[in-house]
Amino acid sequence: MVTDKNIVLVDVGNTRFKYCLLSDAENEPTATENLSDLLSFIDEQQNISHLYLASVRKADAVEQIFAACEQRNIAVEEKNTEREAFGIKNSYENEKKMGVDRWLAMVCAAEKTQKAFFVMDVGTAITVDFVVNGQHLGGWITPGFQVMKQALLNSTKKVYANDEIPTSLSLGNDTEECVATGCYAAVYGVYLSAVDYLSSKQTDFDIILGGGDKKMFAFLESDVRIRPAHLVVQGLARYARSELLT
Repeated sequence: MVTDKNIVLVDVGNTRFKYCLLSDAENEPTATENLSDLLSFIDEQQNISHLYLASVRKADAVEQIFAACEQRNIAVEEKNTEREAFGIKNSYENEKKMGVDRWLAMVCAAEKTQKAFFVMDVGTAITVDFVVNGQHLGGWITPGFQVMKQALLNSTKKVYANDEIPTSLSLGNDTEECVATGCYAAVYGVYLSAVDYLSSKQTDFDIILGGGDKKMFAFLESDVRIRPAHLVVQGLARYARSELLT
């Protein structure tokens, strides 16, 4: 009998692997840049029968996971973007052009609210998708905080930056602070634009925030509309529960 302790969920992101057992899907997943850490985790469990996978990377990382799981007699289920599932209708004419991370973010978000919503994944890239009455209206993709900052540094000669990540909107008093707060303002502007857009379409909606840099919005947690989530992992969890445990 398969249980939620026999299933591993794996998000292969642009920079890191994130993983956890299905039984721990509501908690913070482990993040690593090394595939060996994921494989060690699987071996430590000793009773893994299924692995649910989503990837936005090139095929080599996925192929390595498939090969390692075949050696361990673990069934792998790789999820891809669909035209319709869990009551969500994709707006893309060709759904294969949508990254699976965005699709799983909507799958996750739709389980957390019955209202209209936008889901915002704040990571290497920032993605925002809008859903009203189960219909995906469309979305945005913009550079994330680190990508914005690096692009600025690569394109200028006398602009410098530090490793600080702001958690509130303020003003800089030296170049490093100005770069950090300016890039933060741009990220926050995406959020405000999303709120403004969905407010013009729907008065009552929820906001689902996820991604490795969602801590940048920690000051907004008192807003009852906001529901933090581990988007891709919890989207995979919804598929795994529906396909293996029901």
